[in-house]
Amino acid sequence: MINKNRRIIYLIGGSGLIGNQILKLLAKKYKIINFDIKKKGINFEYFNCSDTSKINIKFTKYFKKYGAPHILINCSYPTEGEWIKNDFQNLESNRIKDNLESHLLSYTMIADCVAKKMAQKKISGKIILFSSIYGFLGQNKNNYHGTKIKENVTYSLIKGGILSLVKQMASFYGKHNIQINAVSPGAVRGHIKGSKQKQDKIFVKNFSKNTPLGRLAKPEEISHLVNFLSSEECSYITGQNIVIDGGYSII
Repeated sequence: MINKNRRIIYLIGGSGLIGNQILKLLAKKYKIINFDIKKKGINFEYFNCSDTSKINIKFTKYFKKYGAPHILINCSYPTEGEWIKNDFQNLESNRIKDNLESHLLSYTMIADCVAKKMAQKKISGKIILFSSIYGFLGQNKNNYHGTKIKENVTYSLIKGGILSLVKQMASFYGKHNIQINAVSPGAVRGHIKGSKQKQDKIFVKNFSKNTPLGRLAKPEEISHLVNFLSSEECSYITGQNIVIDGGYSII
C-alpha cells in the first residue's frame, strides 16, 4: 500500500538506462511506481506504452490503486519495427506512423491524463517529459563517420513534438500550478537501444570530440537534474527545455 504522507511519483520507463538511475535516486524520498515492461523496483506495474488505445482505461485503474500522482516523469523510449531503418534512405510511411503513435502519442496521452487528474484533485504537480537535443538540433553526420550508425528521422520528429507538447501544456495548466518541463540529454554512455551491446567506440570518440566537456553523459548525471525538477525548490520553472549535454549544443 502507498503511504499517503509521501509524495507519489509515476515513473514511466523506470527500468531503462536513465530511468533506473532516476528510480534509485528518487526512491529515497518519494514513493515511486515504475511503469515498464521489465520489472524493477518495489512498486512495479507492467505497462506497454505502445498500446495507446488503452492508456486512459489503464490510468483510471492506476489512480484508484495508487492515488493521483504529485509528479509524473516519462523517460520511456518505445520503438516499433525496424527502428534502426528510420534514416532518409530507408524511410517508410508505416514505420514513421507506428513509431509516432508508440512514442509521441503515448507521451501526449499519458501527460494529458495525469495533468487532468492533478487539476481535478487540486494537486500542484510536476510533469517531466524526456526529449533530446535532437528535438531541436540536426544530427551531425560527422559523429557517425567510420561507424554503421545513421541519422534517425523519426526520432527527431518525436522529440521535437515532445518539446512543443511541453510548451502547450505548460501554458494551459499554469492556472492549476502544474509545472511541465522537458529534459533534453545529449549522448549518454551505455548500451545501444534495443541491445545489450555497448556504443560504438568510434561514435563515442567522435561525439566526445564535438562536446566541450569532452565526454558523454553518465546516466546518473541525468537523474540528478530530474531530482531537482521534482523538488519543492524547483517551483517557478515551467514550459522549459532543460538541456544537459556537456555543452554540445552551444557549438
